[in-house]
Amino acid sequence: MMKHSYQITMFVSPMGHDVNYISSLLVRWLESTGIYQVTVVGQCPEASDTIENYMKDIEGLAKADLFFFLCADYYWKDPEVRNNLEKAVAGGTPILFFHGLHPCFRDWPEMEKMIGLLWRDEATHGDFNYCDVKMTDISHPITQGVTGFRTKDELFCGLSNVWNVDMEVLATAYSDPELESRWSARGTGKNEPVLTVGNYGKGRTVDFILGHKWMYYTGHGLLENSTIAFEPPQFKTLLLRSCEWAITGDVKRKEGI
Repeated sequence: MMKHSYQITMFVSPMGHDVNYISSLLVRWLESTGIYQVTVVGQCPEASDTIENYMKDIEGLAKADLFFFLCADYYWKDPEVRNNLEKAVAGGTPILFFHGLHPCFRDWPEMEKMIGLLWRDEATHGDFNYCDVKMTDISHPITQGVTGFRTKDELFCGLSNVWNVDMEVLATAYSDPELESRWSARGTGKNEPVLTVGNYGKGRTVDFILGHKWMYYTGHGLLENSTIAFEPPQFKTLLLRSCEWAITGDVKRKEGI
């Protein structure tokens, strides 16, 4: 039986993307299901605590059913904070990483192992543009019954599994070589991973690579400062299912596919 409510801790801090707006939107999505309660910590208007204080409260930390990362590394330098996260995830608390984190934790190998696919020198992305997402494992609880979809997003290409962690790619998006970025880089012509799952110790891990929203228009791609990337119903379904799977290892909520 599902619990009436799971406790999600969402870590939010500035990382270029419009994390304040994104976190508010995702909290509404999660809490509207009736099975999640979200506590926001970090550096944003809705935060109830700092990351440092929260991560050093071992009793409070143990109440989290899922860690949701929407932040960079600025507030994760304290060795005690890092160690407490590593212990919690290895001990069984699942963790989900949202778009934009992949270049952020190069001085923290254990965090990079949790993320899985990472930004290195060969990685790139084109302008904010259209791409086609397809499910690569239709039997997994997260993707079962979810149809492929067209979206407009910032598609990361050439991410590396630096630490050779075991992971499963659940969805990919095609990087069209006919699309040229403003710095004259073309797409890779490959199906690039946009959703992966794995484990760190006993904790399940999710890398949710889609979901770009900038704070203002930079010329990087029309609508880059809008929520168009979040609009496909399959995007919302995959995100909500990813949270449930991370917590329980299964998905009971099948609607919205």
